[in-house]
Amino acid sequence: METRRWINRYQPQTLVSGTVLLYIEGLFNLVRGPGLMVLGLVMFPAAYGIANDRRWAWRLGVGAAALAVLSRLAGVGTYGFSPTMLLILVFPVALLALLVHPTSREHQRIWFN
Repeated sequence: METRRWINRYQPQTLVSGTVLLYIEGLFNLVRGPGLMVLGLVMFPAAYGIANDRRWAWRLGVGAAALAVLSRLAGVGTYGFSPTMLLILVFPVALLALLVHPTSREHQRIWFN
């Protein structure tokens, strides 16, 4: 019997941290406005799929994280390159870095369906 899980603690630490950060970032994006709400809704199935070893979910998570970084960078005109802008970019950049880390990429390439 195949078990479904929200977080797979048997995956590499980078992938587990990326999954948790996808859930957290998805929740925060839901309350940030209509533009990021769709992005937040995409992050939840990506995180759940990554926890259940699905390759499509890893790709969806990387795409959502990249779009999150790009959407934050679109706000550079509003904030300029300031400490505020750097704080806004911390979580999306960390999420993208965790998902495309060589350990995460190698694990999904070998073990994901």
